[in-house]
Amino acid sequence: MALRIDKYTWAVRLTKTRSQASELISKGKIKINEVDVKPSRDVKVGDVIQVHKNSAVFSYKVLELLEK
Repeated sequence: MALRIDKYTWAVRLTKTRSQASELISKGKIKINEVDVKPSRDVKVGDVIQVHKNSAVFSYKVLELLEK
């Protein structure tokens, strides 16, 4: 099972809306395994999501995927 990165970041509340997640991904502020991605990229268990906010970088490891 796989889940789109824009849906995943919204579902785990890294962003407030899914459109905001898509916008941040398009700007290169959200990366998977240190690689720029598109909003349609699938997230898999074990991936590391990096979120750039202001001057800080937050890293999150995907432990399991959500059903909804």
